[in-house]
Amino acid sequence: MKKYLVLALLLFTIGGYTAQADILPPGQKPVQVCAYFDNTASMLDTLAVWGYEIAPSGQKVDLSEFISNECFTTSYKFNRYFVYGTTAEHAAQVKPDSYDPSTDPQAYTTNIQPVLGTLYVPSDSTLTRAENEYKIVKLDTAAGHLIIEPVLTKKYYGTSETPTVVQGTVTSLTGTDNPPITGDMLFSDVDANSPYYAALKYLKDNKIISGYPDGSFKPDKTINRAEFIKIVAGSQATSDDLSNCEAHYTKQGDYMIKLFTDVTFAMVGGNAPDWFFDYVCLGKLNGLIVGYPDGSFRPTNDINFVEAAKIIVEANSPTTGTTDPWFKKYVDFLAGKNAIPTSITAFDQKVTRGEMAEIMYRLRDKVTNLPSQAYSDLK
Repeated sequence: MKKYLVLALLLFTIGGYTAQADILPPGQKPVQVCAYFDNTASMLDTLAVWGYEIAPSGQKVDLSEFISNECFTTSYKFNRYFVYGTTAEHAAQVKPDSYDPSTDPQAYTTNIQPVLGTLYVPSDSTLTRAENEYKIVKLDTAAGHLIIEPVLTKKYYGTSETPTVVQGTVTSLTGTDNPPITGDMLFSDVDANSPYYAALKYLKDNKIISGYPDGSFKPDKTINRAEFIKIVAGSQATSDDLSNCEAHYTKQGDYMIKLFTDVTFAMVGGNAPDWFFDYVCLGKLNGLIVGYPDGSFRPTNDINFVEAAKIIVEANSPTTGTTDPWFKKYVDFLAGKNAIPTSITAFDQKVTRGEMAEIMYRLRDKVTNLPSQAYSDLK
């Protein structure tokens, strides 16, 4: 790689955005993702490949000419990086110190934007870096593109220099990549290194969970009350159970079904209920949920641990009697089954999708040999 760097400008750029650089998403850490072409050297007789980095202000920071398989990324997380291709003949006429490929009509952008920069992962993740490999297909001057395609991604964990390799895709910075699920990849964002791998594999194998349409599961994302009741109630229901539940709350001559003040369905005019309606209906019918004192269910609110504990326990082993506070019997039940992950430290803690899976797995598969919290450990 030949680099043509304006050092003074780079220092100005970094200094000017220090305040932004110090801001990190809560509970997350940055991991660098670089990109490289696996066949640059073999293409040099016919084309040249340029990397062009600019600051948020639009000023040039760096110009590079790729001559081998270097892994490139931005020098600063708020900068943008673009890749251009030119013919080898045209590249010979370029004056690098003043060259700006973005204004050169004979410099052609890539057909897809290489993914590189800063990826944010949970603070306890062991991922240290990721490398995205691309292949240069050709310089298509007629179409106005340097044609490239993704080959694979390499993810490095801890101190290991042996990466986890996923063929046919590259790691996204936004979590929307959809790699093929092969080998130890359970979802696109869950492999054998995940602390929730065993739990998620059990639930997936038993068709209790399926993940998002993009192939991910997002184990560290909080889960709302509607999503939670769908997974718990849906795991024990048949399609007939779901479709027949509404009949229990339908009054003759009344086309409005009101489960809670904020979960209703008017059976007129071709209306369709909210996607979670049948699951909330079944949860209410089976006594898993009763809602809040004001008559609401609040389906979009993130669920906290004691709310989740009640629903899971009632779904698996309905309880009797009362305790003070009301949730103690549910927490004690889970603690007795070694089913409270050590990541749960507070009664009102928001539950993540991974923690939900871990609790369900331990209960349903009777896994009692893992570390667990007790009622007295929580605050």
